[in-house]
Amino acid sequence: IDIIRELNTYGVNVDVHDPWVDPEEALSEYGVEIVADPQTGAYDGVIVAVAHRQFRELGAKGIRGFGKPPSVLYDIKYVLSAEDVDDRL
Repeated sequence: IDIIRELNTYGVNVDVHDPWVDPEEALSEYGVEIVADPQTGAYDGVIVAVAHRQFRELGAKGIRGFGKPPSVLYDIKYVLSAEDVDDRL
C-alpha cells in the first residue's frame, strides 16, 4: 500500500494484481481496486512486490509480458534472478 500511495504522489496510475487478495476487502480496507487479469503489453513498469508462487511460475518473461516494449521490471521481493530484472531493492 505504501508503494501505491508513494507512486500516486508522483501522478503515476497504479494497477494492482494480487491473486491472493480479496478484491472487496482491498477496496474497503485500502481503497484499492484489484485488477483480476492485467492486460498484456499495457504497462510502462511492473513491480513485483509480493513473492507469491504464481509470480515465480510466470517468471521474468511472463511478468515482462505485462509491460510495453520497453518497460521496467523492478523486483522488491527477489522473486526473480538479478539478471532478469532491471533493478531490485
